[in-house]
Amino acid sequence: MKKPVKSPKKTTKQAKASGNASLEHVYAELKEILARHAPPFKLCDAGVRHKFSVQLVVPKPVAIPGAYGGKPVDLQLAAAILQKGYVGFYLMCIYMNEKAKKQLSPALLKLLKGKTCFHVKALDDGLKKDVEAALVLGTKAYQERGWL
Repeated sequence: MKKPVKSPKKTTKQAKASGNASLEHVYAELKEILARHAPPFKLCDAGVRHKFSVQLVVPKPVAIPGAYGGKPVDLQLAAAILQKGYVGFYLMCIYMNEKAKKQLSPALLKLLKGKTCFHVKALDDGLKKDVEAALVLGTKAYQERGWL
């Protein structure tokens, strides 16, 4: 009696490769969402070595009293970085801003690890809308401060 033919098991490299492919898709979708906000922001490379990364920055450097020695700097609103096991979505407008943070959706807040980094492993339509709403919230916050 012959044994049934089993489908071959994925090797560790194959499993990681398929996981990376889905993460690359998540990164591409986040990049597309960020691109919709340029202008008024500039979409540029975040400069993370050996990783796919993109960021939204204000169009002109901003001088913040008491920070960076008064030197004008490029302020980041958001970024996406393809990490090993997730895509990091960084939303800077919630840093030290509890009011803005409380306006984010519970589904997005579940993914928050640390102060501004969301670990995104999959994007559904609801989460895409939440990211879009967070960027709109950040844009309003930056406009209120006169940074845009």
